[in-house]
Amino acid sequence: MTADISSYKDPGKLAAAIVKKIGKKIVLALPLGLGKACHIANALVDLALRDSTIELKILTALTLEFPRADSDLARRFLEPARSRLFGEYPVLTYATLLRNRQLPDNITVNEFFFLAGSWLSVPAAQQNYIPANYTHVLPLLLAQGVNVIAQLITRHDDAYSLSCNPDITPDLLKARQVGKCEFVFAGQINSELPFMYGDAELPAEEIDFLLDGPDTDFELYSVPKRPVSLPAQAVGLRVASLVQDGGTLQIGIGSISDAVTRALILRHTDHRQFQSLCKNLSGEAPRYDTAFEEGLYGVSEMFVDGFLQLASAGILKREIDGVVLHGGFFVDCRDFYKKLHAMSEAERARFQMKPVSFTNEIYGDEENKRQARKRHALLTAP
Repeated sequence: MTADISSYKDPGKLAAAIVKKIGKKIVLALPLGLGKACHIANALVDLALRDSTIELKILTALTLEFPRADSDLARRFLEPARSRLFGEYPVLTYATLLRNRQLPDNITVNEFFFLAGSWLSVPAAQQNYIPANYTHVLPLLLAQGVNVIAQLITRHDDAYSLSCNPDITPDLLKARQVGKCEFVFAGQINSELPFMYGDAELPAEEIDFLLDGPDTDFELYSVPKRPVSLPAQAVGLRVASLVQDGGTLQIGIGSISDAVTRALILRHTDHRQFQSLCKNLSGEAPRYDTAFEEGLYGVSEMFVDGFLQLASAGILKREIDGVVLHGGFFVDCRDFYKKLHAMSEAERARFQMKPVSFTNEIYGDEENKRQARKRHALLTAP
């Protein structure tokens, strides 16, 4: 740890230090999904609740929440299983206030991505929604005057990593370096995050404030696996028959993506069974049904467990600069996090994290990106 990092165990003291440094007008950027520094965010909200002269604007996306019980019976079924299914993830104060319509005038929450249908009954959330593509959020954040980033990070020895959410942060840090913006970076250490490489690696000198203590370490949010229906399995078989060996794959999270993963593995390990199932579905032979000799390369905004399964099966193996997958962010089940943790450093380095400006755009180093992303298969359906 460098002497320039101000380290705290108490999130309240860290939040007070941020206000002392930048003043009472705070434009706080929290990463999409898993990467939010929950305790730092809650501490800043608590300060703004106690002091109405603090103006707090929160810019984020995909706020992770526990399912809500609409009846007492549902609550009694859900509560005993909640931590087992979803993990002991901290409740974000701003989300609770927003849902209960108790958010004061000096706190504003703007999100650019919602879980489908999750905020339909909350007018303030709908009214403050920003319809921005993930790829275009960087200039949006710069235009909003972001002056605080609060992000979950991890540490290995004296090195730091953005782990699950490089997404936009590396580009924001570059913008700060060249004077396009000015903000403080507040990192919260989480021991369950795997140390990821690539652009997720975070130089210590980029960290201004650090929250690091046992009381603010927590279990990561776990996304339960949903059953894969017969229609989803049929879609998976059809999609797997269209994926060319030596190609590039992007997949998202959800049961259809799980079905595609299993179908690709079936094609690779038992192509006769795969061919038979495809014929039974459509009456025609699949376009592609052989095992993967050259293998696939993954470049995906979201890094999901299916990619690890494909790598384990010997399918995700086409390397670009020694890497089989470049991903922008991840949030998945606890088994996914454990698999990454259990890997050797060399094995984990084959799965590298990049900003969405790399995964979602071809501009900048366009020729090399085109050559790497040949025969691109895209699947993002839930």
